[in-house]
Amino acid sequence: MEYFIKARNFMIILLVLLLPYVITSSQEQTENDSTMINGHRLSLQIVIHAFLLWASMGFLIPVGILTIRLSNKEVQGRRLRILFFIHAVTQIMSVILVTAGAVLSVKNFSNTFNNMHRRLGVALYGLVLLQALSGFLRPSR
Repeated sequence: MEYFIKARNFMIILLVLLLPYVITSSQEQTENDSTMINGHRLSLQIVIHAFLLWASMGFLIPVGILTIRLSNKEVQGRRLRILFFIHAVTQIMSVILVTAGAVLSVKNFSNTFNNMHRRLGVALYGLVLLQALSGFLRPSR
């Protein structure tokens, strides 16, 4: 429970620090953005992009973190293997969803990195890939 409280406090602090940048970046309009297709197709793409990234970063990654934290109290046995399996599956699924959201973004939206939202997205995508790579290259216990 102590880990959950620390993780929650960290996420709240991160949200408070980054939210003004994300909100202001979504309000910026540039000439390059005017070349994007307006209408229902674009709004559907934005909703799909947002859902993929929320499902990954907002749901699957925290579930994976909590399951691996729960496994620290287990010594050996079936329950430890199940918790590790849940952790691995949720983290792999989150990387797949983040990649799908990034591909959707690159394919359908203008690719100029002229606002903070896009820059933060690329930075977070790099961190997610780095985290996944460190998970595969971790030393065995």
